[in-house]
Amino acid sequence: MAAFDLQEQEQIAELKAWWQSWGKSLAIAVITALLAYAGWTGWQTWQKHQSAKAADLYAQLQTQAMDEAKFKATLTTLKSDYQSTAYAARAALAAAKLAYLNGKPEAAREELKWVIANAKEVNLRDTAKLRLASVLLDDKKIDEALALIKTPEEESYSPLFAEMRGDLLLAKNDVAGAADAYRQAIAKLPKDAPNLKLVEVKLDVLGVK
Repeated sequence: MAAFDLQEQEQIAELKAWWQSWGKSLAIAVITALLAYAGWTGWQTWQKHQSAKAADLYAQLQTQAMDEAKFKATLTTLKSDYQSTAYAARAALAAAKLAYLNGKPEAAREELKWVIANAKEVNLRDTAKLRLASVLLDDKKIDEALALIKTPEEESYSPLFAEMRGDLLLAKNDVAGAADAYRQAIAKLPKDAPNLKLVEVKLDVLGVK
């Protein structure tokens, strides 16, 4: 019994020595891990809250097209306070479309540039590039548009970019270059793509073999 007590005392002594050497470091590591977890879960909760509020604002925006003052106010709030959400970029795309339809190409360009610079989703950036290229085509800024749509970030946008390059090159009277771009678009478009027939017609009209 005495031997057992002695062994137990030695183990206690060893535990005390270990704690003196490593206890504080272990405690700090545990506390740091708990704080990091709390911070992460807090961030996730905040992100969800931001996204929900942005979704509500975006829904409001879609009903405010006929009220310019309200539309602009909601758009400004989304872009300034909820820039990190997907709804801010979508709101800017909607604003660009509205501005273009109202005969305000300069305002449309600014909104599309904002999307390209700030959207977190690749497909939204590529969509904005295509729309901006179309606006630039109307403004006869062909070289600027061509530089914008050299290569999409999302591979699925490749045929759309190729078709737009064809339109731009045709506007520069580069018939051969336009035909080549349309061929690229046709080769990449799915057989059931709604714009496939249109691109084929564009190529046929050129009369290039």
